[in-house]
Amino acid sequence: MNKYKIWAFVVLLLASCQSENTNEIPTGVINRDSMVKIMADVHIAEARMQISDIRNSDPDLKNTYLQEVLRRAGTDTTRFNYSFKYYSGNPELFAVMYEDVIVEISKKQARK
Repeated sequence: MNKYKIWAFVVLLLASCQSENTNEIPTGVINRDSMVKIMADVHIAEARMQISDIRNSDPDLKNTYLQEVLRRAGTDTTRFNYSFKYYSGNPELFAVMYEDVIVEISKKQARK
């Protein structure tokens, strides 16, 4: 009987160590689908700057491009950085998100 009590205790202990809901996104974090679209747009903007060599000629213009992408998405730099930090803190999720970013960029490229 003591053996079963010990096992029950171990199971309860392990269950209590897990978070309540690991899929719950903290308040203030941009939802996954929106973040994928924003990240795709950021990469496209950075590619345009690199092609036209804007990055080296005018550092403020890079910030302007980023601000415009975020404005169109209805967010700001603070919230984007907070969200980026949250998602990049989960490497498995972040890797899957980046696969979706590549798909999103491909879709945008196909529309042209």
